[in-house]
Order: sequence, then structure tokens, then C-alpha cells
Amino acid sequence: MSGSRRPFAFTFHLYWSPDQNTPILNPQLARGTSSFLIRLRPTEPGDVRPAFPYDVSTVREAIYAEFQDWRVADLLIPQGSVVLLNKVPGYPDEADEVFVNGELVGHRWFDPLRGTWRFRPLMHGVARLLEQKMGYYAIVDLPKLVRGFEVHRDRVVGGELPPRRGMLLAVQTRDGRWQALARLSRGRRLYIVKAWRSVKPYYIEARSSMRDLIEVNRPEIERRAERACRFIRRVCERYGSARRVVVSYSGGKDSLVVLDLTLETLRDFYVIFNDTTLELPDTYKNVHEVERRLGVSIEWARATALFTEIVRIYAPPARDFRYCCKMLKLAPISALLNKIAPGGTISIVGQRKYESTLRAKLPQVAQSRWVANTIVAAPIDDWTSLHVWLYVLDRGLPYNQAYEKGFDRIGCWVCPANEIAEIELAKIWYPELYEWWNNLLNELRQELKLPEIWLRAGLWRWRSKYPGDVRRFLELNLRRVDLYNLLESYRTKTTLIDLTRTNGSYTITIHKTKLSVVELACRLVNMMYTLKNIDVLESAQLNNMVKISLISRNTRSKIELLIQRQDDATSKMILDPSPNREDLVNILRVVARVVYCTGCGLCVTWCKTGATRLEERRAIVVWERCSRCGLCNVACPAAEYLVARSGIMAKAEVAAR
Repeated sequence: MSGSRRPFAFTFHLYWSPDQNTPILNPQLARGTSSFLIRLRPTEPGDVRPAFPYDVSTVREAIYAEFQDWRVADLLIPQGSVVLLNKVPGYPDEADEVFVNGELVGHRWFDPLRGTWRFRPLMHGVARLLEQKMGYYAIVDLPKLVRGFEVHRDRVVGGELPPRRGMLLAVQTRDGRWQALARLSRGRRLYIVKAWRSVKPYYIEARSSMRDLIEVNRPEIERRAERACRFIRRVCERYGSARRVVVSYSGGKDSLVVLDLTLETLRDFYVIFNDTTLELPDTYKNVHEVERRLGVSIEWARATALFTEIVRIYAPPARDFRYCCKMLKLAPISALLNKIAPGGTISIVGQRKYESTLRAKLPQVAQSRWVANTIVAAPIDDWTSLHVWLYVLDRGLPYNQAYEKGFDRIGCWVCPANEIAEIELAKIWYPELYEWWNNLLNELRQELKLPEIWLRAGLWRWRSKYPGDVRRFLELNLRRVDLYNLLESYRTKTTLIDLTRTNGSYTITIHKTKLSVVELACRLVNMMYTLKNIDVLESAQLNNMVKISLISRNTRSKIELLIQRQDDATSKMILDPSPNREDLVNILRVVARVVYCTGCGLCVTWCKTGATRLEERRAIVVWERCSRCGLCNVACPAAEYLVARSGIMAKAEVAAR
């Protein structure tokens, strides 16, 4: 398999004991529990997790919706069985492999347009349907079944076809050698979605519970816990000295395990919780419960930037435009750490490599890229969700009740990294929160004159490019050109800074600004002082315009910056003559900071001399203290996302050709 198709290039090996009817994490530590073991092959990376009762109910309801027969749900998800879920790609929204009794019975996936869970039987699930002649199935007179092949109606020699086009059914050749999943197509034909050599279902009779699963796998969980504790001690011995140990608690299962492991290992450390103001109600309850049950005092880092105001300026954060993380997480965390541990920190986190391709590439111990003088250590880096949950349940730790409501990820519930399935859970369990966010998005949609599908399909989560799975799904309902135009329209209408080049000068257009020309000029002059290679010579008001004279230390050339108001929400700045690229980028960063400051305070925490501070929730610079290092312009989320990551320079250079 090519590297491009294997983003993780590793998979957790999982086994199943037929005698115990439980998954086995480590066969070497579970000898004697079964006469033989079944090898499970979850899709990489294999971050399998136990299904809570609510998860099981969604699977069963999805099966019923597909086959209109509760007996099929009982056949595929027998009562009293441990059910495992494993996230899989290839769907337009959240999707999981469903393992029961050591078998892959199918996929559950969320249909973002219908707003419901759906089910696709696979492998042993199809084998069960065929053997029991249950649900929709067909026996065909063909020697082999191949993906993408269309079986004509006259080749069907038995079975029960679904009533409507597009519905799924199990298929098997007359000789029983091949099985497949098919979709009813035009003319009552069968379109083969997936095919394989026939398999036989296991029908394990033994019933099991979560307690059985814990008992069988306790030796492996204890082994991993001991190893994690040794890791924490080694890191503290190596990097300790003046640094304080800090455990970042998010309200999620991974950080809960890390907190408990640290309590077993160390006596003196801080526990911090970052309140982005967008946490689930159950998360706030859990933080207080953890304090009470585990006997710890948790320091809160609270975001000062107001999310509602931010969204009205920047539009919703997107997966390719996640300005919110710096404003709502990094800024308050940095401020708190500067206060409680000015000598630096060892941050113990619940990072796991099975969570994402990005985290899979991170080392287990590393210097933080975002917080100065901080060592990040991940003691459970190689644990899967199943390891984590067995540890939590075995020790009776107070986990977040949102997990029992179907949530798999704990954090900002409006995060663009969330799937529509998770947002719909908020609609069920926290209707007031959902209504607030949905109304805010709908106001933006109407303001920008976007179609209803932009909101219904969660397309606010992307600005540059829709993922292939999402795009292919939406193309069933929209033409490709319509999707492209929708994306382009949204990106254009939410652009805050434009840059054009004509006749040896640059024009910077800034949108959504209420600053007067004079106020804008004053703030620019103040912030320009942070630029090491650009000096302000003078500024003057000319009728309805302001002219700022600059000089570049790089080129020793003079640059005139002319500021004028275009309309109630738009201003223009003309740079003449055109500065070099380095100077232009630095000027653009300052413009972004001045116009779109949200008062997050990240620049304040990065300033080593105390020259940067907030006044009326806007950053200003005290010249007497400023060393002109420029770090504040690098740290600022507005400068980062509106300039450095926006591609604004490349677009301007292409347009000027």
C-alpha cells in the first residue's frame, strides 16, 4: 500500500477471546484465558474504544432504519455483548467500524444531510444476513463478484430485494464462494459496492460485560500504568530544576488518566484547566467533581477574548483557519503559566499518537512550540482509547458524563474539527447551546447570502478546500461547479485584508473596521515601533486622509503610507513606492494587529520586556520598554492567520503579473 494511502503507517494489533468473549490487548499477558484467539484487523491506526449504551442504541436504530426489522439489529448486535467502535475515513462525516463478538459486522456513519446515523453491513455482518436469510439479500448466478460490477435482474436467483432504489443488501454467489454488499440500482439491478471471498460468522455464545473485559486485561493495563509512572519520574528528574510540573486537565478521559498517574508519581504539581468559554456543561461539572473526588485544586485559565465578537469579525473558525486555538486556548494558558511558574514548566499532557496523523508525528518529550520555556511530556502516547477507558473504569475515576451521551471528543463543542454528528448531539442534550450557535451561523449565512446547505452540511468548517469525502458526497446533491462557487463566494466574502499591486505601489484594503482614519493612523504609528527595520518619520492629516512617512532600514528608502476611508466598514492604505517583500509582510502584520485585535493578550505573554499591554481590550506598545524584537507580531493570531497563513502575498504577486 502506498504511503499516501497510509497516513499513520501503523495499526494497533487487537485480539478476541471466544471463551471470554472479550477483546485481548496483550496475548502474552492473557495466556490461559482462551483455547485460541481471533485476530481483529481494525482500520489504522486502530484507536478502538468501547461503545457506551447510547452508542449501541444509535447503531441498533441505524440498522433498523436500513432494514425495517429489529430482528436484524438483534442478529448483528446481540444483547449482552461487548461492542467496540473504531473511527474510519471514507465518509462525509463521523463513521466507525462496529466490532461484536470478535467480528466486524459493519460501519455506522452519520449522514449530514439527513441528520441521522446510517448503517452499512460488512464482512461478518453480511455473512450473518445471508446465513439467516434475514433483511435484504440476493443469491446471484455468477462465478465471482467484483466491486463496481452491476448485476442484472435476470441473474438474481433468490432472496428478498429492498423496495427502493439506493437501499443496501447482502449478496452471495450461488456456489457460496463470494459475498458482497450491493446497492439497488436502476432497473432493479444490483450495484456491487464491496466484494470479498466468503466468510463464516462465529456465533460466540458466551456473554460478557465491561467488568469481564477489565478483569481479563488488567495485567496489561497495570504494566502500562507502571511504565507511564516511570516515564513521568524520568522526565521530572531530567528537566526538573527550576521548572514546575503542570498537568493540563481538559475534562477528557486522556487527561484524567494522566492526572491520576501523576498523582501516583508526584506530590507537588499544579493542575490547570483551560476554560475557552465554549466547553460543554458536563465538562464544567466534571472539573469540580475531579477536584472533589481526587483531592486536587485546579487552576482555571479563562479566555479574555469574547468568542461571539470574534466570530462576527473573523467569521467561524475553520479547519484550515483555526485562529480560535491561539485566542481562546494558548493565550490564557500562557498567561496563567507565566503567573504560577515563571521559571518554566514541565507540562504533562494526555497526548496520544492514535488520535491524529499530526499527533502521531509528535515526539513523546519535546520543547513546546507555543509556550516559552515549557517541556511537553506525553506519558500515555502509545495507549489506545481502549487502554484509557479500561484504566478509567477499573479505578472508578470520575469521567465526563458527556461520553455517555455519545460524545467521543471533549473540548470546544463548536470546534471546526468536530463532525456534524457531534454538533447534532449538542442539539439533543444541550438545546440552548445549539440554538445559540445555530442562530449565529444562520445570521452570518443570511448576511453573506449563502444557500441553506452551507449551514446544514457544516460547510463553515472549511475555507480553502472541501475534503474529498465531503465533496464527493455533496456532489450527489450539488453540481461540482456549484460547490466550487459556494466555497469561492464564502472565502471572498469573509476576506478581511486584500492586497493589490499596480504601477509600483501596493494597496491594502481592510474590511469590517470601524476605526476612523485618524484613530487607525495613531494606532499604526504606535505599533510600527515594534518593527526593527522600519522607522516612522512623521505623520500628517490631509483633509480626509492621513499620510505616514516611513523609512526602511533594509533599503534606506522612504515609503509613504496614505490612509483613506472608502465606506463605513472599509479603509484603504496605499504604500508608495512598493516596499520589499520583508518590509511589506511586517507592515501587513502590524496592520492586522491594529485593525483586528481581539484582546486575547497572547502578545502580552510573549513580550519579554513588558512593553506590550492591553488597554480597553486592545494591544498597545510602551515605546520606552520595547526592544523591537518583533515577537509580538509573530505571536498575534490576527497577524498569523490574516497574513502569514493567508497566502495574501502570493495572490498579490500573481494578480500583478
